Amino acid sequence: MNYIPDAPNIYQGKQIIIDSDRLIFNAKDDSILLFSNKAIGFSTNGSFHFDTSDKQDSKFVVNSPNIYLGLKEGDLPTEPVILGHKMQEWMVGDDLTEGLLDLLEDILDMIGSEISYIAPPSGPTTPNAANIAPIERRISKLNVLKNKFKENLSNQVKTV
Repeated sequence: MNYIPDAPNIYQGKQIIIDSDRLIFNAKDDSILLFSNKAIGFSTNGSFHFDTSDKQDSKFVVNSPNIYLGLKEGDLPTEPVILGHKMQEWMVGDDLTEGLLDLLEDILDMIGSEISYIAPPSGPTTPNAANIAPIERRISKLNVLKNKFKENLSNQVKTV
């Protein structure tokens, strides 16, 4: 993390400290807005909660070019989260493309019905040359899926 604010007892500038057993901020008609030039830090020895109403249009929005969930040994995480809809499309496909599971099923069907072998009168059994084209088609489809897999990873949200 690039910037860590000084603790209140170390800071050498003007500051206001409110110290009490409990603090309540309530805006009856509008909003509570917090602004800072460098950082806003929250810290607790217990739980930290954000609650919205139960209304269908209630939202919790985090808007940042980089979102990090947790720290790993004091460092920011680097593991990207999986994008659910993109992963689903990659696994099961959509109306226009096959997914990984479709292709695996296709390969198993091909092995069961299309692959043939040549059994010479003597010597080992060998694959039939007619197998090459169907196998190459499946390999090509697998390579397309392999190249698209990185689209399943979020560039924005990282976790541990």
